[in-house]
Amino acid sequence: MKACEPRMCGNLSITYPFWINGVHPSYCGNPSLEIDCRHGKPYLVDSYDTSYYMKHVFYENNSFVAISSILENVIGDCYIPEFNVSIGLGPFEISEMNKVLLFFYACTDIQPPSADYLHVTCHTNQSQSANKSFVRLYKNDKYGPENLLSNCTISKRPVLGWNPQPVDQYMSLMKDGFLLELKVMSCEDCKENNGTCGFNTSTSAFMCICSNGTTYPVSCPVNFKQETWLHSHRRMALIVGKQAHATQKLAIEGSSSTVAAVERS
Repeated sequence: MKACEPRMCGNLSITYPFWINGVHPSYCGNPSLEIDCRHGKPYLVDSYDTSYYMKHVFYENNSFVAISSILENVIGDCYIPEFNVSIGLGPFEISEMNKVLLFFYACTDIQPPSADYLHVTCHTNQSQSANKSFVRLYKNDKYGPENLLSNCTISKRPVLGWNPQPVDQYMSLMKDGFLLELKVMSCEDCKENNGTCGFNTSTSAFMCICSNGTTYPVSCPVNFKQETWLHSHRRMALIVGKQAHATQKLAIEGSSSTVAAVERS
């Protein structure tokens, strides 16, 4: 269905399981993956706590990279988030491919246990000492309690880290975003049989919309694809046949005119 065709928001093509409010009908995608296209950026409407927008979408493996819009308002290269990432209850989860930045702030001891902890000299809460904050980069979310500073308040941020970067580049890491994996039904079978992927809000489930408007829970029937092919080719054959008939008719009429002219002469 043309109503659900991919549409651009900035440099990203938005299609199932996402849908753009005011552009796509709501049945074109999952309700929790509604997109608000603002200033050329696709924002997740249902993101919790703050607004997240998509930087990259990988439809082939059901994943996307999200960035917190709060970072757009950070001045300079120093920022300590005071809360963990909360992205709502959508059909996605934070990928294990991400690394993790742990922030330790309002610490009662300004001496970190090792050089792996970067001393951060800023804090959003001016009542806290700027000299008692640290950040550390972990390879994954499987760090143990022995790596935590018990005398600090702790927050964490997932970061994808496209290239190996030291912890002192933590602002760049956060601004590059983090990877989220979608937990939605694949669209491939539906598209294979010339269907359009959508979401049935009555049943809260995936639906495949066929060209005649009927819907199925997974894909259009295989014979539906064949019937569509036959219908299009029969239509083409009919058009070609009509064109041939018209050409033949013109040729006959032309010949008749020539004969009549000869007889008059």
